[in-house]
Amino acid sequence: MLDYSYLVADDSFILFLDFFKAFDTVEHNFLYRSLQKFGFGNYFCKVIKTLYNNATCSIKLKSGSSPRFDIKRGIRQGCLISPYLFLLVAQLLCDHIKSSPLQGISIANRSIVISQLADDTTLFLKDSSQIPLAINIIKSFSKASGLSLNLKKCELLPIKSCDLDSLFNIPIKTSVTYLGIIISKSENDRGSLNFLPIIDKMKNRFNLWLLRDLSIKGRILLAKAEGLSRLIYAAQSLYVSNSTSKTVDKMLCNFIWRNRTHHIRKSVLMNDFTSGGLNFLDFSTLNMTFKIHWIRHFLKNSNSLWNFIPNYIFSQVGGLDFLLLCTYKPDKVPLKLSAYHKQMLLAWSMIYKHNFSPHRFYIWNNRYILYKNQTIFIQQWFYNNIRLVSQLFNQQGQLYTYTEFIQYYQIPVSVKDFSVVVDAIPLNLSCLFKETSTPSAPQLQLHVTDTTVGKLCFSTLKNPNKAIRRLFQQDITTESPAVTFWTSFHGHICWEKVWTLPNKYLLNNKVKEVSFKILHRFYPTNQYMSRLKRDIDKNCSFCGQFEETLIHMFWTCKHTEKIWDRLTNLIKTKIYPHFTLTWKNILCGFFNYDNKFSSEFYLINLLILLTKHYIHKTKFNNKAPNFLDLSARIRLYMQSISPSTNKKAIKTCHLTQLYNLM
Repeated sequence: MLDYSYLVADDSFILFLDFFKAFDTVEHNFLYRSLQKFGFGNYFCKVIKTLYNNATCSIKLKSGSSPRFDIKRGIRQGCLISPYLFLLVAQLLCDHIKSSPLQGISIANRSIVISQLADDTTLFLKDSSQIPLAINIIKSFSKASGLSLNLKKCELLPIKSCDLDSLFNIPIKTSVTYLGIIISKSENDRGSLNFLPIIDKMKNRFNLWLLRDLSIKGRILLAKAEGLSRLIYAAQSLYVSNSTSKTVDKMLCNFIWRNRTHHIRKSVLMNDFTSGGLNFLDFSTLNMTFKIHWIRHFLKNSNSLWNFIPNYIFSQVGGLDFLLLCTYKPDKVPLKLSAYHKQMLLAWSMIYKHNFSPHRFYIWNNRYILYKNQTIFIQQWFYNNIRLVSQLFNQQGQLYTYTEFIQYYQIPVSVKDFSVVVDAIPLNLSCLFKETSTPSAPQLQLHVTDTTVGKLCFSTLKNPNKAIRRLFQQDITTESPAVTFWTSFHGHICWEKVWTLPNKYLLNNKVKEVSFKILHRFYPTNQYMSRLKRDIDKNCSFCGQFEETLIHMFWTCKHTEKIWDRLTNLIKTKIYPHFTLTWKNILCGFFNYDNKFSSEFYLINLLILLTKHYIHKTKFNNKAPNFLDLSARIRLYMQSISPSTNKKAIKTCHLTQLYNLM
């Protein structure tokens, strides 16, 4: 309403009411009569009276307690039925106001008087003369119900500009906090007032978590739980500026990388686990998903109280369901739209791709058919079913003249409107029709909910948000450069199996992270870290003789070679006698084996993962790897998962006992 204040003819006000302890002041007699008013049966009414009659209370004093007294008012908070009992009182207040002579705000061919949510009541007043009338109506209801109006906390928000500080002892504000959202007349202020405090709180929470030694995956989960979850409510209700989205995304990425170098692109982290990512969720994509979600709810019931204003606005260009099918550009649509609705249209245009065909090309709301730098829409033509560019051409591929058009369609059209439309048709589009036969009947497109994207976004699924996010992410996510790098050395690799291998086992994120870093080529070897800090010694942490590259540390170093040799002998002796090990197997694991040996290689891949993590631990403990120490750590791991009822743990323990590995 504030964004479309030009639709309001009067100097209207929104009055935000506040009651003194609303739940505690409702009189019991009024509550009983409310039950009768709404037709509840005698048995139910007696049950409620049993809960509230003969209740007594005393006040704890410094010297003891006061004498007990009867409680004649108040709805018990914490009781499951209490919210519903208060809703009866709120409904009677609503009926009382609607039956009064109070005049509401007229907008979009409809009048609004009251909006309620639990004990939050908001009145929409035609002008300042309605304020004392509204107060008197509330006071008359208060005498009957016990609710008492707190005028000191009531607030007025003018729809249009107002220079006064107060009216009838009620302060006039430029911004009001309502249902957790700061409502401001200025769109720019609205965004900063709501999002900046949340962003500051996110920073503080992230700084606390950075004191802990968390894995990358753990920090990504916290980015959602401690970061994005705080922004969801505001983002669903408000326009989010590009600067806000960039600030939040930058903060999330910095948190994931502990305010240090970003070793992997955000577009790679956004991939799912099967594609080498960690399901990182960026705020920009999430915000656009919420805007699509708004369209979904709008199309379900466009005439509801919450949708009738945008429904009125979009009806001027054929309705939102038609506009979404057009090749529009939000800034070119001939409407004065709010920033929220522009962002909603932008979100849809990002995922709905038009397959161009000259015979299915709309005239209206078309970014390529402009008059005075805006798209065209003429309701008379639209409702007479003239919608496609092809309908402006005759069978010879020539544009109709004004006389031919009138004779063919038999509708009254002004010369000016006809000239505006015909002159706006691009020359290159006219040339297409000269070489193409025009169909006699227009080929109209399906309803927006029947399109491929519409079926996905507006499906009956309870939560299609994940599928909608994928539509946005498919143009953003990229393949990891590590895929090309390792494939050039080792040939074909089944990367989906490689990325998901650690998830087959009950391992903590630190163990999985070692393999993740190796595969993505940002494991902190001395050679890699020397790129970031020049004074680091590049030599191996174990042997000190060669440059510590990824392959040297985990494969060719004499200390790690001993570990792999001993492990190979163990596997040959107890698990698989024909076992051989290569660097590719250490990097990716084993996948190309006969299914009858799946149990053996399930254990082998687990041992390789645990060994890589052990080598990593010894590097940062400044000691050389030792096979006896590795064996002890593997036994300790098996003992730790043995009490678990997890299916992965049960399978691992069973195979360990089967092959007498320990």
